[in-house]
Amino acid sequence: MIESIRKYIAQCPYLDEFIELNVNYLVDKAKAYSINESSSYNPVLNEDKCGNKSMQFLFSFDAKLYWNEEIKNNIDNSLFCENFRNWLEKNDNNGIYPETEENIIPESIGAVTNGYIYATNADEAIYRISCKFTYLKKGGMFKE
Repeated sequence: MIESIRKYIAQCPYLDEFIELNVNYLVDKAKAYSINESSSYNPVLNEDKCGNKSMQFLFSFDAKLYWNEEIKNNIDNSLFCENFRNWLEKNDNNGIYPETEENIIPESIGAVTNGYIYATNADEAIYRISCKFTYLKKGGMFKE
């Protein structure tokens, strides 16, 4: 699932096209992005008698950006996070989801938090946005 999410997020028009979108790794320089699967959650929301499962995939989007005392810079960082969140919401409203396997039917995608500063150093901050993708995984078998 993480590869599908990565390909999907890489299409966001607010990401710098010259910066690679990593998975579970954020390079040690400003202007970097990463998709990270969240930990400690149950991916299965519920299951029916036919083996169909309502599922969730929780992940965070991290952006390492320049951070300093300049108000405009920090407002721009917040605007980037807001634009990313709005892009997810617009796609969800229009039924635009990650490409998935044949037995997976996307239901929703979106941010569950605003972008917030997760970590900082002298001149960089990691902004994190927690996200959720929900889908139906078809089982195709009857269960008693």
